[in-house]
Amino acid sequence: MLRAGLRILVVEDETVFRHMLVNYLENEGACVFQAEDGIEGLSGAALYQPDLVLCDLNMPNLDGHEVIACLAARYPQIPIIVISGQDRMEVVGRALRAGARDFLLKPIRDWSQVVRSIEQCLLAQEAANSQLELVEHLHYFRRHDWAATRLLDSLSTPVLQEWGPWQVTFEGMGNLFIPDTFRVGNRLLVLVMELPVLAEDAAFCGALVRSLLNVPYRQYQQRESQLLAQPHRLLAYLNWQLMESGLRHSFAMAALLFDETDGLSFANAGITSPHWLMRCGGLPLGLMRDGHYRLHKRSWHDPFELQIRSDSGSALHMQVRHH
Repeated sequence: MLRAGLRILVVEDETVFRHMLVNYLENEGACVFQAEDGIEGLSGAALYQPDLVLCDLNMPNLDGHEVIACLAARYPQIPIIVISGQDRMEVVGRALRAGARDFLLKPIRDWSQVVRSIEQCLLAQEAANSQLELVEHLHYFRRHDWAATRLLDSLSTPVLQEWGPWQVTFEGMGNLFIPDTFRVGNRLLVLVMELPVLAEDAAFCGALVRSLLNVPYRQYQQRESQLLAQPHRLLAYLNWQLMESGLRHSFAMAALLFDETDGLSFANAGITSPHWLMRCGGLPLGLMRDGHYRLHKRSWHDPFELQIRSDSGSALHMQVRHH
């Protein structure tokens, strides 16, 4: 099923196929608008402001290639998917170069393929929008470190956190350690970030990572992603986002997922204490674009105590309880 209320514009001159496609998309939960030729398609995009456009190529009045080029230039944020009976590589290449995100062939034999293509295009567009917004924030907070410091203070973790049966306490965080917690179903995710000691924009680094976590948290709540339940992949995601942002600093982070019955699953990106965590360490975040982080497991007992120290002498003491 598509997300409820998704606005889709179908630009297609073949009446029977258009009605089949519209009915299918509406049954999948989308709000669908129709256009019978290219000119109506351009007008419909301006009038309805769709989230996505499905467009044919051979149409009267205005060719589909021209429609794609106009839409891509005027509304670059709207993904365009071509559905056409033309399968020559030069036609496919021309449509993609004009701005189409995907190309599906008629006749459609597996209608679920349409939904998969739509979902993939929307996810890619959301990632691109998030990256653009991230770059804009990056420039601002780098110019105004006081703003980053205030933002980080507003995001500071309480000493005591309770998530249902889970209780977490933090002591001695100093200025270098930023812990965070999330309830993941019946489990508890604890993240510990160690800021770079000598970085002038350390406050910005902390605020940036905290903001990046909002996306996987929202996606988990909406059942769109399981990143929060996969510590190693969560670290890889954060590392990729940080590299894409152009951040010039690296810093360490550990992700620990507590399960009352299944033990502790964790991944480490550069935290150097205690010894059991250091032995399972990978590269700090922000060093290599394709950072790979392994998932490890160990048992834990209630209450769980963890003491992390930095080379500069700062320390963080954490206690996790389940009751």
